[in-house]
Amino acid sequence: MRAEYPSRLIVAVAFAWALLVAGAAGAQELPPDQNFNAELWEFTGPGGTGAARNVYKCTLCTFQQALDTPLPSANWDKNISEGNRRLFFPSSTNIAPDVGPEIEISLDLVPEIEGDDHFLIAQVLPTVSFLGFGPQGTMALAMVRRDTTHTFSAGQVVHKVTSGEGTSYVMWSMEEQRVAAFNPFEVNGLAGMSVPNGWSYSSELLSEDFIVTTPGGVATVYSSPGWWNFQEIVPVPEPGTGLLVGLGLAAMGMRRPRAASTSTAPSTATKVA
Repeated sequence: MRAEYPSRLIVAVAFAWALLVAGAAGAQELPPDQNFNAELWEFTGPGGTGAARNVYKCTLCTFQQALDTPLPSANWDKNISEGNRRLFFPSSTNIAPDVGPEIEISLDLVPEIEGDDHFLIAQVLPTVSFLGFGPQGTMALAMVRRDTTHTFSAGQVVHKVTSGEGTSYVMWSMEEQRVAAFNPFEVNGLAGMSVPNGWSYSSELLSEDFIVTTPGGVATVYSSPGWWNFQEIVPVPEPGTGLLVGLGLAAMGMRRPRAASTSTAPSTATKVA
């Protein structure tokens, strides 16, 4: 069974994706038996239209509670689906995005659940770039404000797409029903997937842990809605590199110019061009 709320699902708004994360902000985790998605979207564009939205997730709701959750106002909508669990490949940590005080980071909407039950997990920003259309549907890039760290463990297979400019994205989630067509657990398991013109697909078996962070709290996400989501891989300096550079600069700063000498003896310093 699959229940959808398509009232705002024009192409620009179809990015409910799971652009987001496994579980709500804070320490909540997805219960093993919650085989559905329960999100509320607060549309923040002019007149409550467009792709920009705040996304709240309830990980403690039953499916019926998610269906019955009242919408706070007219510019809100539900993204609820049952029977199509998302697969998340890295282990992820997430905290609420850094937003202004005018935005609620949690909501108390379900009377049966004590305390707040819906938590802000991401903001989809207004800029959405459409890259084409293929057998897996729309291909697009979106900017998503969230503070997430994805850790892929050694021994896992990871799948990447790379733009013509050399920017790479790693797949972190996929709709479970798509495993019949593409096997994410095998090297080259996504071979034949549609990618934008000039882009390429690759995969590898990790020999060590691979960590993807969200510098600045904003992730660039490549997605085919209803299929998979990839996050931009932002290079991180090797551990210790920044420290060494900092120490070197500090050492240079500590070197004081030698006081001018009143001696007439010739200098023995060697000038390096």
